[in-house]
Amino acid sequence: MSDIWLIIPLAGLLTYLTRASGHLLLARFGRIPPRLDAALNAVPAAVLTTIVTPVLVSGGWPERVAIVICIALSLRLPLIATVAIGTAMVALARAAGF
Repeated sequence: MSDIWLIIPLAGLLTYLTRASGHLLLARFGRIPPRLDAALNAVPAAVLTTIVTPVLVSGGWPERVAIVICIALSLRLPLIATVAIGTAMVALARAAGF
């Protein structure tokens, strides 16, 4: 059996355990402390910044243009729409050979 077929279910199990343990831990608190709530609210922005910044600094021009356009779009559109539009823009640019 190839290692990839062993890695896929193990990665799925590990992902499930980390998500379930976080949910169970927060359920034990009953009420989320304000500092933890503020920290959890900052996680999505931190994750997006961690993903976008290296591409903006060292990525190709299609990715950079898509990021700049998505920053402008994010002021008006929901996050999921902005991510979908940015992903589509980069996919189309790569399909066109840029």
